[in-house]
Amino acid sequence: MLAEQILALNLATRKLCKNCDNGTVISQKMRLLYLVRNDVMSPRDLVGELCIAKPNLTILARNMIAEGMIEKLRVDRDLRSVHYKITEKGAQELERMMAELDKSVAEQLELSDKEMQKGEKKLEAALDFINGSDE
Repeated sequence: MLAEQILALNLATRKLCKNCDNGTVISQKMRLLYLVRNDVMSPRDLVGELCIAKPNLTILARNMIAEGMIEKLRVDRDLRSVHYKITEKGAQELERMMAELDKSVAEQLELSDKEMQKGEKKLEAALDFINGSDE
């Protein structure tokens, strides 16, 4: 059953990430940086993607702005509305976190570089399928 495999994958990836980012699973910080890495996003979109309450996003964003990881942009059509964008420092931190995650997964699964590349291709195909990509 596809749903069962998706749930199993979700749980398994949490276990694989236990040695990343100082012992936590993939953090909300890493997820937020990943989401805004290529695009400016509204708080509403981020709340939906991260599955967190808006007050929690506000606290997370405030801390990440203070750390210089993201910046807040005002929307031209409505100056009360804000969007979030990754900074250069945030992009560098995301790269560091992703490299750490790669290393942790490879070590825990004892994968060679070739096996990692093969796994990446298979996961990419699975994600394309799940996201409905026809490529």
